[in-house]
Amino acid sequence: MSVSIYYTCERNKPLTNEEQEKVTAIVNEYNENFQWTDIGETFYVYEQVDEVNIIFQGSTKLPLVDDYEVVVQTLFYWLQCLTDIRRAISEGDWHVHLDDTDAIWDDEEGWHMPN
Repeated sequence: MSVSIYYTCERNKPLTNEEQEKVTAIVNEYNENFQWTDIGETFYVYEQVDEVNIIFQGSTKLPLVDDYEVVVQTLFYWLQCLTDIRRAISEGDWHVHLDDTDAIWDDEEGWHMPN
């Protein structure tokens, strides 16, 4: 069974053109530099969101491998991507979680999993 990271940002106004350009550049950069494309998914953003006020949403599966280090490194990599995206989007209510476990936001360190 695979494990996925899910991410959502809500607010009353859509992304600005500048925010959208920054987010697209961040996603492209992380996807281009992702070193485990042979065993894992790249970062995925849903194209069309049907819910009101959802301005950013997606999910990415972590590699389904026996190598725990690869899974953890991939998780940290995508959390760093989400940190950069959250900093590019000026405001919004975020929810990031790994299946049933919520990620924690820290203004200095960004997204991380609970200890």
